[in-house]
Parts: sequence; structure tokens; C-alpha cells
Amino acid sequence: MQEQKATLLAAASAASAATSDMIEAARGDHISAFDGVGSGETITSLADALRLLLDAASGETEEETQLQGAVVRFLDSQS
Repeated sequence: MQEQKATLLAAASAASAATSDMIEAARGDHISAFDGVGSGETITSLADALRLLLDAASGETEEETQLQGAVVRFLDSQS
């Protein structure tokens, strides 16, 4: 359970960082190529949060497995 808790906290942290980036971009009334949203860092943070959440999820349906594979492929393409 400790490992699952740590994974969920990491997912929440990544999602929170992405949320902050989106709020900052909305407040600034624009998206710049130099901010998190415009540079793609926010999308990568959200994808990483989703990957971590799927890792921690107890159920593994076919749809979840397909989604996790797509997210992992996306994240691999970003490195």
C-alpha cells in the first residue's frame, strides 16, 4: 500500500503542476512558446500523471491497458 500511496501522490503532484501551468496561461490571456502550456511541458506533465494513476489503479481493463500503452508511447517519444 505504501508504494501505491507514493505513486498516487506523484500523480497528484504532476497533475497539480500542470493545473498551475494552465491557470497561469489563462490568467495571462495568452499561450507563449516559452511557458509550460505552449512548450508542451504541461501536456507531458498531464500524461505522466495519467501514467502514474494507471500504474496505481487496481483494475486493468482492456481499455485501461490500451490507454496506458498510448500514454507510455507518447512519453517515450518526448524523451
